Amino acid sequence: MHDLKFILSLIAIYIMGYFTAMPVGATQIEIAKRSFANLTKAALMIALGSAISDTMYGFIAFFGIAPFLKSEFVMSIFWLGASIILFILGIYTLLHYKKTFSVSAQCDIIKNLKVSFITGFSLAVTNPMMIFWWLAVYQIQKDIGLIVSFNTIEKVIFLLAGGLGIASYLVTLTFILKWAKKFLSEKIEKRINIGLGIALLVFGLYFLIRSLHVLI
Repeated sequence: MHDLKFILSLIAIYIMGYFTAMPVGATQIEIAKRSFANLTKAALMIALGSAISDTMYGFIAFFGIAPFLKSEFVMSIFWLGASIILFILGIYTLLHYKKTFSVSAQCDIIKNLKVSFITGFSLAVTNPMMIFWWLAVYQIQKDIGLIVSFNTIEKVIFLLAGGLGIASYLVTLTFILKWAKKFLSEKIEKRINIGLGIALLVFGLYFLIRSLHVLI
């Protein structure tokens, strides 16, 4: 009975992770930029970096230092870091909006796999609220009876299943956008670049305001 509940809890956290990654954010925008440019490996590195960061917060939540990140001041530092990263990415995107995706694919920065991984990880790591997502989904499963108690190994497997769910959606998004690129004209590509750049700046402004609201 315990084994069946454990399997069901893994399926549930996988699905929750998958749907959690769906809302459009900076990570999805950076994946879109690379997918449209046919830089599949670079897009997948964004997804990998993001999923590892989100899973890391799960380990933080389950193994002990989450209370440290409940401090509004600490959270504001993360938000400030997020705003800086997003402003840099947004400005870079707008400055190069005239480049078609095929031209962008030649850019060393965008196609660099290490840079892409660091970008994905950095964007996700500036969102420590993932800690509370992990705690929330754990509590939900506990309330409905899927989780009675987990030993350390089961907690690790649970976290990896959730991280796999997050990564699965981002990988799916990568290939869907790569396929959609076939139907884009050069004019539409430029408009998409402008839209992506503006979206990154909007996200950056949002995090900056949240940070300054606490720091000032």
